[in-house]
Amino acid sequence: MSALNITTRTRIFKSVSLNRSITVQMDFITILAFIAFTIIAVRWLTSFLNLLTGMPVFKSFTKQNSDVSILIPARNEAKNLPGLFQSLLKCDETVGEIIIYDDQSEDETAAIVKLWKSKDCRIRLIKGKEVPPDWKGKNHACYRLAEKARGNYLLFLDADVTVNQDALDLALSNIKHNHLALFSFFPHQEMKTLGEWLLVAQVNIILISLLPLAISRFIPWSLMTAANGQFMLFDGKIYREHQFHQAVKNQAVEDIAIAQYIKKKNLKVRTALAPEGLKCRMYTNYRDALQGLARSARFFFGGNIFAGWIYVIFSSLGWLPIVLSISPTWLLAYFLLLFSMRIFVSIASGTSVIRNLLLMPLQQIALIHLFYIATRQLILKETTWKGRKI
Repeated sequence: MSALNITTRTRIFKSVSLNRSITVQMDFITILAFIAFTIIAVRWLTSFLNLLTGMPVFKSFTKQNSDVSILIPARNEAKNLPGLFQSLLKCDETVGEIIIYDDQSEDETAAIVKLWKSKDCRIRLIKGKEVPPDWKGKNHACYRLAEKARGNYLLFLDADVTVNQDALDLALSNIKHNHLALFSFFPHQEMKTLGEWLLVAQVNIILISLLPLAISRFIPWSLMTAANGQFMLFDGKIYREHQFHQAVKNQAVEDIAIAQYIKKKNLKVRTALAPEGLKCRMYTNYRDALQGLARSARFFFGGNIFAGWIYVIFSSLGWLPIVLSISPTWLLAYFLLLFSMRIFVSIASGTSVIRNLLLMPLQQIALIHLFYIATRQLILKETTWKGRKI
């Protein structure tokens, strides 16, 4: 065999190998493209369903005085409590007591509670004790609050929430008519600074585009559920039987853990978007939002940081494999689904459509930063909140 033939065959072999390699790469990119398109289509459908279903339907019920105990865990909440008290004092006699657990605050939390106590006899203050070593701080505070509560229904509120009678009545209507163990609202998130719009908005985007709220309670998979500790209304009898905060006492994100625990026990839980009168401003700047959300980011995805990163990658770069492998028509369809999904999320959450669309690139960069910090905290085990390691 001549040297020329050998050289020719070698070139042919290399050419065939290269073509096969390119084909395999293109096949892989095409698969990624279809996965990306499927993900955005599912998110579009989910957000559209949440937009259509909206808030739960109100059904009339007989009110009872002192039916509800409002329970507020508070650690360094002197700035937030006056706004909450001002809204609660407008609620009717359905609210029998408003109990605040001062969880070893280092500010004027206790003094603020005592001041407002003079305005309404329903307000009571519990002085917090040292957190036991096998408990998380908020879980222990909520557990202690429930011990003191006398109502048929226990409503746990965060101190940075404001609530009105309509929201309370709507929650009571649903928990009574549907015989729920837990009804939870996702309040309207107030965002005033750019940092809040970049990070707090992620909560609305993830929730509304990934979880079909109206039907999630019918899905047996425990991961397909959520709750928000900012507003959690429990049937008091069921709560006292199961002691939910004690059951998840060492969980850093107790609201989601409780919702999943309830579903595993074959009890009923429902979470819904809140009416306009229920609001919350979680953070006031980018730094606080970053530290606060980083501790809970992976729990939006069942506690799996890897699943969270899959969401981050596909939500940020899902368009890239489509550009590389599928026709421009598919790319156009992808961006139409993406933009309309963001519009659905904005309307459903009561936030600015234009602002959410304009800030999309910066929001994605902030999302990557958020999960980087969450991953770093998980690896180094350095997560802290309000001066405590969690």
